[in-house]
Amino acid sequence: MHNYLSFEISCTDEVKDMLIAELADTGFEGFIETDTGFTAYVEQPLFNEVEFEKVLEQYHVDADDVPRSTIEQQNWNAQWEASFEPITIGNEIIVKAPFHLLEEHYTHEIIIQPKNTFGTGHHETTQLILQMMLQFDFNNKSVFDYGCGTGVLGIFASKLGASTIFAIDIDEWSAENIGENCALNSIRNIEFKKGDLSIVEDKKFDMILANINKNILLSSFAKLTQLMNEKATLLISGFYENDLDDLKTEAEKNKLTFHRYITKNNWCVAEFSR
Repeated sequence: MHNYLSFEISCTDEVKDMLIAELADTGFEGFIETDTGFTAYVEQPLFNEVEFEKVLEQYHVDADDVPRSTIEQQNWNAQWEASFEPITIGNEIIVKAPFHLLEEHYTHEIIIQPKNTFGTGHHETTQLILQMMLQFDFNNKSVFDYGCGTGVLGIFASKLGASTIFAIDIDEWSAENIGENCALNSIRNIEFKKGDLSIVEDKKFDMILANINKNILLSSFAKLTQLMNEKATLLISGFYENDLDDLKTEAEKNKLTFHRYITKNNWCVAEFSR
């Protein structure tokens, strides 16, 4: 495990989402909005000073004026627990930590242990996919959670009745974290492997969930199509609404059919089928 760097970035609301998206493409893993902008987090070995300065320069933010600090690994849990609040989606879904004691009742409860990860349901893209998943019948379906992080989407698929879930991620922490979260939710039908799409062989799925980013999605459609059963569904997120046309074009080149999309704060989730 590595230490993290945090950056207190001040910016206008008009550019906040675009800045977050571009920093995510350079290796930043988590963001917490503040009154003046947002705090950005990145694992210390993944931080690239040159790329960081280039991104900020595009939005007229001087990197020299951005306060930064190092978060020691042993202090990370305490910091997240102090700031972690439950996430609700209507009256249907709540994503909460084990230490949250709530009286309200929700149809679906997902327990995620906040640790050194950011897949706690706070980002709009996670919330959007969870919301759209409610519209599908998962009973006895095989599911692929591509870029699973903490496993929140795969766990919800299991709670909705999926028969099997295969999950992958390139990050070392995913294996331990998804295992702990599965145990917290009494989930036993998720298989996790560390790696990228190249490790997924001889498998077909009824549903694929991919909450990553635009560039990875663009390069993944060909492989994802091969992994889809006939009439399978693909839900993608991790991109902005104004990127949807580019993704639709590439998806259609790979014989995928676009159906619909929903947005939140300019972030987008879209549905495709084979």
